[in-house]
Amino acid sequence: MSDQYPADPTELRNQGTRGVISTGAGLGLWVVNGLLRIPFVGAALGGVLVVLGILGLVGRNRTDRTTGVVLMAAGGAGLASLILPGLSSFLFGVGGLALVGFGLFNLYKFLRGLKSRS
Repeated sequence: MSDQYPADPTELRNQGTRGVISTGAGLGLWVVNGLLRIPFVGAALGGVLVVLGILGLVGRNRTDRTTGVVLMAAGGAGLASLILPGLSSFLFGVGGLALVGFGLFNLYKFLRGLKSRS
């Protein structure tokens, strides 16, 4: 029944943004997962992500701090690949799959909302 009414432009914009960013982030996690398998690159990438996360924590905005925590967690998981390569690979793979799924679902809702507007 709700498909017969035009979608709210703000919600439609949010769905499109969430869809593109989530799908891109999921694909990015898969790329990072592949890079972590290279011995020196994995440790360096994990360290860089931790440093970027620390820089994000000193930001003024709440979104900067949230991004900092996420980057630190990803960097920690990257550094953990030195000790537990299977666990970190699994976490990056599942996280990427979840983000891609969430992004594709939001893109589907976005396209359905565009169709209801025409």
